[in-house]
Amino acid sequence: MSLAETAMRPDESYRIHHRVRLPDGREVEVVHLDAHGLPSPGAADPAGAGERPAPPLHLCFHCASELVHPVEWVEEDEESWRILLRCPECEATREGVFDREQIDALERQLDLGIGSLISDLQRMTHTNMSEEIDFFVRALQADVILPSDF
Repeated sequence: MSLAETAMRPDESYRIHHRVRLPDGREVEVVHLDAHGLPSPGAADPAGAGERPAPPLHLCFHCASELVHPVEWVEEDEESWRILLRCPECEATREGVFDREQIDALERQLDLGIGSLISDLQRMTHTNMSEEIDFFVRALQADVILPSDF
């Protein structure tokens, strides 16, 4: 079921419910409860009392991977978005309505990840080009490059 097809009910917050797509394709909804069968302290309290800060969106609630990324998103109102998040390591997905502060924090983490990928790409490109140049120089010195090679 895609995010656009999902019924948008206000009581389905990421703090209470998690939708997890299992590797076999089945989808399970998980409700976090404490030892007394009540919503856990991290869950949203309808009265607003005792609410703890939500865990960062870039962390997987299932395997703790830091590689969680948005797959689909729909604007709920001016200050919040409904986002479908996916963990590439365990394939867990979670959907919820997130406020501007949480989204900004996720964007900062995504920017850090992009920066890291670009840095790795530049380092690998430099290493590969250095090896290519060394190989070409050795070929020139060995006089094995002919005009017909071009």
